Amino acid sequence: MLGYDLDIIYRKGKKFFVADALLRKDEDVEALFYSISIIQPDWINEARDEWKKDEATLPDIEKEGKIILEPGVVRETRTRQLRNRSISEYLIKWKNLPAEDSTWEDNNFIQKHQELLKC
Repeated sequence: MLGYDLDIIYRKGKKFFVADALLRKDEDVEALFYSISIIQPDWINEARDEWKKDEATLPDIEKEGKIILEPGVVRETRTRQLRNRSISEYLIKWKNLPAEDSTWEDNNFIQKHQELLKC
């Protein structure tokens, strides 16, 4: 603040109680914090805690904003009939995503990721 040219003017009144509380040096510091604190309902703290838990499960993102997805493991396989052909599909559990976000992928995907079949 040394580089600024300013005047400090004391103003009396209810709407300036925070500034007034900050100027009082002789009072207890805890009382000062109580006078300028904002009351937060419990649901705000609970929502914040939930958000922090969910934050750990968010996927990695590239600089362009695209989600970086890496296949983790094959959880399940199935065979579907498409017209007169049988098609194999694989349920892929993605790294950094919850199990409920697993997706069914076809043989083309598995051919690109042969390492998944070795597990």
